[in-house]
Amino acid sequence: MDADLDAIVEDRESRKSSSNANNSSNSLPGFTDYVIAAAARALKLHPIVNSQVTAEGIALLPEIHVSMAVALPEGLIVPVIKNTTSLDLASLASETKRLSGAAREGKLGLAELEGGTFSVSTLGMFGVDGFTPVINPPNTAILGVGRLRDDVVVSKKGKVSTVKRMTLSLTWDHRVFDGAPAAEFCKSIVDLLADPSALNK
Repeated sequence: MDADLDAIVEDRESRKSSSNANNSSNSLPGFTDYVIAAAARALKLHPIVNSQVTAEGIALLPEIHVSMAVALPEGLIVPVIKNTTSLDLASLASETKRLSGAAREGKLGLAELEGGTFSVSTLGMFGVDGFTPVINPPNTAILGVGRLRDDVVVSKKGKVSTVKRMTLSLTWDHRVFDGAPAAEFCKSIVDLLADPSALNK
């Protein structure tokens, strides 16, 4: 599913200008940070996605801990952003920066690798639009994030313009939920990305 990110680009530029003007040390959110924030809030709206398959059946998880895939020369590692929905964008950006840095330096603790309830994987930095991410067990879904690109659109009146877009690709366990709930979850992410202010609530 494609997400229009014009509002996100504008919000990020505003944050950058404000940070420069105030000499702020707050971390500037990257585009993946915005997607993680939107996905975490969408999980609250669609609890079936924040789940695990257990011996007793499907377990809806009470807490939201989004895992972020970090590529290392020796393979992939997936640190966990604990209580993701409790973080505003600046705090989330600081935490993802800390975790990715610790991952590359080999300094992640076991607690930082356990307890993830949903995963996000990004290949946009390699120029990839859409891809099929592989679920990180025991999660039941993972979101793939493509590159930010310019798409040409034509309005109903024939006006040509460009929009900033990103392709989001969801892989999920069909034992837990089907295509319609998956599409509704993705639509919630897209809607949240259209309103950056909602990502600080």
